[in-house]
Amino acid sequence: MADKKYKKRILFIGMPDMALVCLHKLASKGINIVGVVPPAKDDPTHRLMVDTALSLGLNVIDYNISLSDKGFLQRIKNLNVDLGVVSSFNKKLPKELLQLSKDGFINLHPSKLPDYRGANPYSHVIINGEEESAITLHYMDENFDTGDIISQYCFSLDLNETMGTLFYRTNQMCASMLFEALDYYENHEFPHRPQPKDGNYKTAEALSFEKKNIFIDWNKSAEEIERFIRGLNPFIGALTCYNGTILRINSAYVIEKAHNFTPGTICDTKNSLKVACGEDILEIDSIQYGAYFLSTGRDFVERINPKKGEILYSE
Repeated sequence: MADKKYKKRILFIGMPDMALVCLHKLASKGINIVGVVPPAKDDPTHRLMVDTALSLGLNVIDYNISLSDKGFLQRIKNLNVDLGVVSSFNKKLPKELLQLSKDGFINLHPSKLPDYRGANPYSHVIINGEEESAITLHYMDENFDTGDIISQYCFSLDLNETMGTLFYRTNQMCASMLFEALDYYENHEFPHRPQPKDGNYKTAEALSFEKKNIFIDWNKSAEEIERFIRGLNPFIGALTCYNGTILRINSAYVIEKAHNFTPGTICDTKNSLKVACGEDILEIDSIQYGAYFLSTGRDFVERINPKKGEILYSE
C-alpha cells in the first residue's frame, strides 16, 4: 500500500462489495483512513470487511448491535475525524455519530439522485427500462439519500445490462469518484447542491422473498418480464412456481408473437421452454429448478418434461 501522503483524517464505514473496492482504492492512493467501521458482528459480511481492513493495516472500530453505543461513539470521538465516508451500509447513522466528524459524512449512492433513493437502485433502473443511470456523492443527514449533492456522474446502461454487471461497473466508478473527491477535499471545501424537498421521484425499494416482490407477474409483457429477470440477476433472482417447486429464471429472450394463451401458460416445449405473457412470449434461457438443478431451458425440458398447457404461477 502507498504511504499516507494525505493529512485529512477519514473515517470509513461500509460493507462488501462496494466498500471493499473503495477501501482498496483509497488505501492504495494513501488516503489517511484513521478508522474502518464494518457491519455489525452478527452480519455475515462482518468478517470479510474486518479481515480486509486489517490486511491493509487499518484500524477497525467494531460495534455489536447499535451505532449509538456509548463505548463505540467514544472510540470514534477519540479519532478526531475530519470527514466520514460511507460506502454501502445497511443501517441509518444516528445523529450522535454524524456529529463526530468535523466536516460531516458523505455517502456514495448508485443512482441519479433524487431519483431512486432506497435500497436497490441497481435493479429498479433496469426493471423500469431506463436508458441511463448515475452515481452520486452526497452529504448525509438523518434520512436516507436526501443530503446535499457534491458530485454526480451519469452513464448509459447496456442493452443487456443485469443487476450484476451494473453493480460491478458502479463499484469501480464509485471508487474513482470517491478518491477524486477526497483528493480535492485535502485542500478545498466540497460544493453543496441541495436536493429538492418535494417531488414525485422514482424510488428503489428493497426486493426480497419476504416482501413477495420478486415473483414474476406473467400478466405483464414479455419485454417487461425480461427486464425484471435481468434486474434481479444474479443476486436476487426472479421467481415463479411449477408443480409446487420454485423456479428461478436467470435469463430469457422475448419472442414477439401474438397468442391466445392465459399468461403464465407453457405454450411450447420444442427444444426450449416458452411461456405466454400478457403480451408476446418469453423463451427461457437459464433456469434453476428447486435448490440444486441449474440448467438451460432446453435441458430443463428434457429432464423435467413439462407439458404444454401447464401453468407457471406465483407462490
